[in-house]
Amino acid sequence: MAMRPPARKYDREEMVAYLHGIDSKGDVVHLLVHKKGSKVRFTGGLGQHDVAPQNSGDLEAWVHEAQTVCGLADVMGVLRGWTHTPENIEKFDLLSANAAARKKELEASTEL
Repeated sequence: MAMRPPARKYDREEMVAYLHGIDSKGDVVHLLVHKKGSKVRFTGGLGQHDVAPQNSGDLEAWVHEAQTVCGLADVMGVLRGWTHTPENIEKFDLLSANAAARKKELEASTEL
């Protein structure tokens, strides 16, 4: 009887979440969260960023990483598949309004 080789475990990178935050210019920045095994990385408006191993655990840790390392404010994290829920749409609208207000403040402070 022939022996079968052990089954391969395909470990592929998947896009698992979205992060939305306000950058230093007052613009809304969108980041995609990619995960492969325990490695997590962000791509999007700020380029590519590899998440520190201690912050690679879950959505809350990714939001923390986006705030501290990427310098985003008012960061909201949404798991893939949950972007179009009424609560998240409301949060995103509030984030956009906050970004517009922050942009106005920045423009007013540069005019002085």
